[in-house]
Amino acid sequence: MTDGEILAARESKDIILDPFDPDRLEPASYDIRVGTWAFTSSVKEKLDLSRKGVLIIDAGEFAVLEARERIELSPIVAGQLGLRSEYARRGLLMLSGPQVDPTFRGILVVRLVNLSPKPIALSYEAPFLTVQFFRLNKPVENSYNGPQQGQTGISSRDMQELAETEGLTLGQVIKTLSTLAMEVAELKGSVNRLVWLVPFIVAFGIAVIGVLVTVKH
Repeated sequence: MTDGEILAARESKDIILDPFDPDRLEPASYDIRVGTWAFTSSVKEKLDLSRKGVLIIDAGEFAVLEARERIELSPIVAGQLGLRSEYARRGLLMLSGPQVDPTFRGILVVRLVNLSPKPIALSYEAPFLTVQFFRLNKPVENSYNGPQQGQTGISSRDMQELAETEGLTLGQVIKTLSTLAMEVAELKGSVNRLVWLVPFIVAFGIAVIGVLVTVKH
């Protein structure tokens, strides 16, 4: 759908985005914002981002967070969800499914992992997901009835699943690889300096030997 079609679908209630921010409407999509609650594999406690202001996802860390907007789709509209490119380029990966089924209603909850060697910050209400909407040729015959139907945010099941994830192990691996890379770079620099130093050492040695030979004669 184009931006105009999305607005028209809102008027007809085929798409409900609450609260709707017109500044987040793109030419053919809508940007979903960071919601109130989040949970990370290292902190292991529910974080109120409306008070904290920002979520820091460390290197190798898993996080689950909820969207600011509540979404409801009619039987004739489907959505496709994706991470905004600015975060994907920095190493953030979305682990949740991209499909938003027709007749879905609720707050989106997504799982993320930071695959970069540096922390990534997500501010409260910052646009971090983008959703494209598609009008179907005809309404679906079966309504969505999955476990996410009607969800109001992060559940205890979401937190339990993330708490059991070996996020810290992955983080340690990434940090170790980052440290190793820096050490290799430093070693390479030392070797390069040594390469430049060797000719001077050899020349100095030859000069000393020459002087000794001259003295003996």
